[in-house]
Amino acid sequence: NNIRYIGANPNNYVYFNCSDYSNQSDSTCEKWRIIGVFKNMIKEDGTQEDLVKIIRNESIGTYSWDTSDTTDNTGAGYGDWTNSDILKLLNAGYETEKVNGSLYYNSKKGTCYSGRENATKSCDFTSTGLKNDLTRNAIENVIWRLGGSSTDKEVITETFYKNERGTMVYSGHATTWKGKVGLMYPSDYGYATSGGTTSNRQSCLAKELYNWDESDVVDCKNNNYLYNGNYQWTLTPITLKAHYILHAYPSGGVCTTITYREDDTRPVLYLKSNITISTGDGSNSSPYQLSV
Repeated sequence: NNIRYIGANPNNYVYFNCSDYSNQSDSTCEKWRIIGVFKNMIKEDGTQEDLVKIIRNESIGTYSWDTSDTTDNTGAGYGDWTNSDILKLLNAGYETEKVNGSLYYNSKKGTCYSGRENATKSCDFTSTGLKNDLTRNAIENVIWRLGGSSTDKEVITETFYKNERGTMVYSGHATTWKGKVGLMYPSDYGYATSGGTTSNRQSCLAKELYNWDESDVVDCKNNNYLYNGNYQWTLTPITLKAHYILHAYPSGGVCTTITYREDDTRPVLYLKSNITISTGDGSNSSPYQLSV
């Protein structure tokens, strides 16, 4: 019973991460997209609420999901979100890390992971990171489910949704995480389609996400606001190997890849329930404005 926006360009734009919430505009705020309203989300204190989930409209850049030195899993990294490099980039608490160390969360610049065997590159989030405490304090701390899938090739959106909330992970990897900033799930990507004339929404949801690149289902990706034509990280692992993770790829499908790749990174979070809309209609020209 979650409520989701669907289609190529629905009116789900919202201003967020603003430098000035009293004067919200394209020059003071970023545009994010509302994925939907998610029922009975478990918060840090154990209580449950229906929460609004949003995703940054544009990527903050391409970064490795995880990597490691050459003596640790041959430098390939691991698909365990709770210890991943990308988590340490997006969230607070890792400021002492020499690489990635909460740089996005604190709008800092430094060094980020960018390839196998702990390869790095310079990165700068002084303009694209979380701008202030008003923004940081608007994010709810929730339980994120980290269940994975044993395969990517025979899985439809509904099955991904169930697997994401399950306990199937690579041996020793965590099944849940409590925190603020994550990534989209494969099911978020799949459910965002409205379909079209040649393949309607029902047909898209019955089609394996792996095969969304086929010519007879182009409406599935083309009428999906989360599709951006690039490689995009998701939160969800494949359990066959320690360093397997799922990503959306440019031709439209979702498939397995390796964690040390550099893919588009689009932060995802849940807003606190006391935040309300003050104005706007959700269109690209008039995004919702939040009372933060």
